[in-house]
Amino acid sequence: MISYRLIGFSIVLLVLCCSINTLHAEVSASEVQTVTVWGESASTNDPAQDKRLAIAHARRKALEQVVGSYVTSSTLVRNFQVVEDRIYSKATGFINSYRILQENRGEIQSVQIEAMVSLVPVAEILRASGLLRKWRVGTLMAPDQQNLNSILRFYSKPRIMEVAGSVESEIGKKLIQAGFKTVDPRHLEKLRKEFNKSNTISRTSFQGIDLLITGTISLAARSSVGPMHQAICRIHCKVLRVDTGEIVYQDIVGNTFDGVNLLVNHDIAFKYAGTLGNGILSDGTPDLRAFGISDSAALQKAIRLSSVMASDIVVSQITRIPAAASSRIALEIHGLEFSQLMELEEYLKTLEGIANVSIEEFADGIQNMEIEYDGNAIMLARSLNKSNLCKNMGLKVKNITKNRIILKSN
Repeated sequence: MISYRLIGFSIVLLVLCCSINTLHAEVSASEVQTVTVWGESASTNDPAQDKRLAIAHARRKALEQVVGSYVTSSTLVRNFQVVEDRIYSKATGFINSYRILQENRGEIQSVQIEAMVSLVPVAEILRASGLLRKWRVGTLMAPDQQNLNSILRFYSKPRIMEVAGSVESEIGKKLIQAGFKTVDPRHLEKLRKEFNKSNTISRTSFQGIDLLITGTISLAARSSVGPMHQAICRIHCKVLRVDTGEIVYQDIVGNTFDGVNLLVNHDIAFKYAGTLGNGILSDGTPDLRAFGISDSAALQKAIRLSSVMASDIVVSQITRIPAAASSRIALEIHGLEFSQLMELEEYLKTLEGIANVSIEEFADGIQNMEIEYDGNAIMLARSLNKSNLCKNMGLKVKNITKNRIILKSN
């Protein structure tokens, strides 16, 4: 009999992401962004040179626009020299192609271009520089229910859950190495139990999660030539952006029996073909077959290979997700002494998701602050409501609108 835990686990993954009808649909973060911008240069006696300078200016502005979609304005101000040296100074290298839409010449030479900006190297440099949004990522994996009876031929139920856990661990390890934050597994376990208990998931369960990686795992093995066995591990992987409900990545990753029907693109396949000692097939296709002297030995190789491939692909996809534009939220605070307000201001600067805090005015016991926050007013109010500092000060949330929170002290 199939355990209720296994059934509930897989249903959670389907409910959170998409229907079974889209299982094989591929969704990937874009590798290029099309940007339309104007560039300018002072007019001189050399029109050709003026035009080149205006185009160079437009290219840089196109790149600045793309970088701005990944990094908050306050982060850019603090790290301008890093971005200047590593990206802006090499603007031409990040523009795949461009075409001139308009140009005007007077005292100023101006050119409007449509530029194709390559996102992958830009995002990688920003990530390596520690400037990307620190996404909080949770990972949930489960066996594919449609393939479960087949998997049970090779592994016991506890061992199947260990396989799912090992895939989760591999992805989590790569996320941390890439500079992202992983959600405490205990929090994810509560999400699983909540669904198994009531068949529903409350919105508060997603608090502290920006991206949710879910996946179902299929395993198969068969006899090969002589005593050898071949195995396959397929991971249907999805990345869900919790705040918007958008699936930002979805595809199937895995090795193959025959080495021809690849479940990953050729670049990834070439990268990992050598890890199994197989190399390349005679037709030039990367050989991703997993061999072993038993089903178990072959499956172990297939699971390890697919886990590493899936983790690399997911990290690459997350790296290319532009951060949401920061919200500007007004805080209206009643009943605190000025010294308490200064303490609150310092605390706010350390709060996760807050990029900047500025004091507007303090009059008649009312303090107004403007917060640049990577989220909405409801999310910020929840964080403040749980804060020990706010509790010690007697601050309570009295009103929330789209861009304003009113706090009052007892």
